[in-house]
Amino acid sequence: MKSSRSAWAAVTAGVLMLSAACGGSDDGDSPDAAATSSASGDGGLTTLTMAETPGGPFSFVAYGVQRGHFEDEGIDLQARVNPAGGTATVPALVQGDMDVLGLDLVSAITSIGRGLPIKMVAAGSATSEEADGDFAAVLVRADSPIQGPEDLEGIRMGVNALRNVNDLAIGDIRDDQGFAEDAISPVELPFPEILAAIDRGDVDAGILIEPFATIGQNQGLRVVHRPWWGIEPGLQIGTMVMTDETVAANPDVVEAFGRAVQATADDIREDPASFRAALPELIELDPALAERINLIQWRGKNDTESIQTFGERMVKYGLLEEEIDYDEAILDD
Repeated sequence: MKSSRSAWAAVTAGVLMLSAACGGSDDGDSPDAAATSSASGDGGLTTLTMAETPGGPFSFVAYGVQRGHFEDEGIDLQARVNPAGGTATVPALVQGDMDVLGLDLVSAITSIGRGLPIKMVAAGSATSEEADGDFAAVLVRADSPIQGPEDLEGIRMGVNALRNVNDLAIGDIRDDQGFAEDAISPVELPFPEILAAIDRGDVDAGILIEPFATIGQNQGLRVVHRPWWGIEPGLQIGTMVMTDETVAANPDVVEAFGRAVQATADDIREDPASFRAALPELIELDPALAERINLIQWRGKNDTESIQTFGERMVKYGLLEEEIDYDEAILDD
């Protein structure tokens, strides 16, 4: 936990979303001081610093703060957008530059498989049960000959990070369509830049999450596939991780964080209209757009079955040599 709050912006999304929109790197955003245990937040709250994926994942965390779910649990959560995504920020977490990090499951499992001392302490995003309602999409230009996954052979695919959930989605497309292993070439770009790259023709298609998927459609791009839903409907996609040291030293705070995440997920599920109404403030989203995007399905507790599905696919696609010890890696399921 961190008392040096000058290095972090409070969860107000103006500056944070500007960072994401510009596709900035992590280099200028990391705190200067190492994270330390502290109960010096406002009113005796424990301050936790967090980095989360731009767009929908960050809006979830920001909404939990706005609704007071973290404060109710004694936590002053200070979060920022993490444009880098993937495994790139995990070393900063281990070094103490933040207390919590939002990751896709591939990045989390990869890091644990490499021996980095982190645990999955709470769940994040999950796919929809229905394809049309999912929050991730493969987009192409309006004039593209690509009509569906069967046409994705020999293309360049924009992705926000390499060796993450997109690799599993691409692997599934290859297997389902009988493509060669190198049939789809991923190109790493921040989400906003993927849209521009598709429009310019620098990539043939791109995997986007909300709100970028709907922004792309408003710009004339077409959805040709729901790639993460294609792995499995209702599958957990994201998780939130802390270091083993933090979990061991602050078990009460870690449990309180998990309860706040669960309360936020329950709040959105029970009252999605209020969440949509808050989005324009949380991530500087146009109100009309906030009404149109597909909302992410949120979980509070990690789903071991989903995580095992990821581990098995990662071994299959060569992202992992052997499956991790799930009991050791997951704090609670």
